[in-house]
Amino acid sequence: MLTYLGIKNFALIESLELEPGPGLTVLTGETGAGKSIILAAVSMLIGQRAASDLIRTGSDQAVLEAQFVLDPASDPALRLAEEALEGEEGELVVRRLVSREGRNRVQVNGNLATLGLLADLGPELVSVVGQHASQALLKSEEQLWLLDAFAGLEEQARQVGQAVRAVRELDQQIQEHRRALQMRNQRRQELERVVKELEEAELDPEEEAALKAERNLMANSEEIASLARQAHQGLYAADGSALETVDRHRAVLSQLAELDPSLKETAARLEEAFYLLEDVAHLVRDYEAGLSFDPYRLEWLEERLHGIRRLTRRYGGDVAGALETLAQAKEELAGLESGAQRLEELSAQREQVLAEAVSLAQKLSQERRAAAPRLAQAAEAELAQLSLASCRMQVAFNEPGGAALETDAGPLGGRGLEQAEILIAPNPGEGFRPLKRIASGGELSRMLLALRTLVARRHAAPTLIFDEVDAGIGGATGAAVGQKLASLATAGQVICITHLPQIAAWADRHYAVEKTVNDGRTATRLSLLDEDGRLDELSRMLAGGGPQSTARQHARQLLDSARQAKD
Repeated sequence: MLTYLGIKNFALIESLELEPGPGLTVLTGETGAGKSIILAAVSMLIGQRAASDLIRTGSDQAVLEAQFVLDPASDPALRLAEEALEGEEGELVVRRLVSREGRNRVQVNGNLATLGLLADLGPELVSVVGQHASQALLKSEEQLWLLDAFAGLEEQARQVGQAVRAVRELDQQIQEHRRALQMRNQRRQELERVVKELEEAELDPEEEAALKAERNLMANSEEIASLARQAHQGLYAADGSALETVDRHRAVLSQLAELDPSLKETAARLEEAFYLLEDVAHLVRDYEAGLSFDPYRLEWLEERLHGIRRLTRRYGGDVAGALETLAQAKEELAGLESGAQRLEELSAQREQVLAEAVSLAQKLSQERRAAAPRLAQAAEAELAQLSLASCRMQVAFNEPGGAALETDAGPLGGRGLEQAEILIAPNPGEGFRPLKRIASGGELSRMLLALRTLVARRHAAPTLIFDEVDAGIGGATGAAVGQKLASLATAGQVICITHLPQIAAWADRHYAVEKTVNDGRTATRLSLLDEDGRLDELSRMLAGGGPQSTARQHARQLLDSARQAKD
């Protein structure tokens, strides 16, 4: 049950608090006062996506808060326990912050949570019947949903939908596989060409770097040979070479060490340097002698590198990418070889999944057809209390519309083997005709209320919100709708936005929504009405430009009549 709603900086609302309490809570006010804004805030608190343009002008963020009391055994309470988000004494506190920059935060019982969790919990907390729900009732999808909800068949319908989706996914795989098989020969030739070309290239990830280094060496062959000769001449071969100079000084230092033994280590180090220098000179000589620059080798290197670049540009961008392309081509070739077998496997799997889907759909169809008379009978009883005692109802079944799977049991759609159509005979002596052809706006509203009442009782919805369910009705019918809402509120919390005083008179709590202007700013204000306030509001709703005194007397009569009926 919703026990508190707080809204700040949201559309026309600067700050607003609502404490609906148990029973029937009614919100009334002039058109455009902001009632729909309150409903939009509730919708966002149960998981609807937010829009930054709903933030009040001049504010950076909107803050929405709601407090619920949960039954410990309810699905939301169990889900919160699973998520380690339990509140104190069965409470659930939801908070949403909507930023103008687009950043949104969701908090559940003081902990950060996801919008997905809120969307999962929302339908279990609040059921909203909006202004256009009566028109939605004209759609076959809504009528079938109401039948399933009344009979408790939602899980079976979900299983059928999953099974049908599985068949369609297999159909798509089979279709794609058949297309692939049709192109198999062409694709095989293409892949074989790729594999042959890449395998013959014998690519090596380290080869390209080595080839580039060798090419660079050959491109500088003349300079390399010249430098090698200069080094050998300077170290060894030329007159006055480094080795000759060091040898001469080695002899001098050796004589000096004989005269002064303290220089023996120094002389030995020069001796070692002489032989090291001699080794270097021989290495340079051998390097120079081994230099051989074959112009044909350079030509081969250029061709090989060009071939590698050509392949890598076409396959993967580099050698590693080309080798990966080779592996993928081999894998795809292997898959093409097993394509026919895979198609047979998919077809067999499809037959099995389709058989399961048909079996589930047939069971669901039997349950629906058994539940349809019960729904019609229960709805007629509800309609009798809404000034439609003569109205009779039937539920007919037709083949599902749109794309459907062909089966031995008939066309199978995502919702099963049928779609539902509510037929009514609003007046005695008239035959049954589709609801969408003969129902007036007022009849639709009452039909919607009757069916929603049945569904709510079946699912024990904790909080029901009706947004202007009074469309197209008035007078005594409005009083009957008010009584129905009050009766529904004895089993669960009901919040109703209405323009009818005949409905508002049945409220256990009555809030007035009004639009005010302060300091040049428009704001929506919410006031909990006492007895006098209720009389004033009902009088305003009744007057319609007539005498206030007469309207006030009528308002008093409406309140007294509703209280007596509830007592």
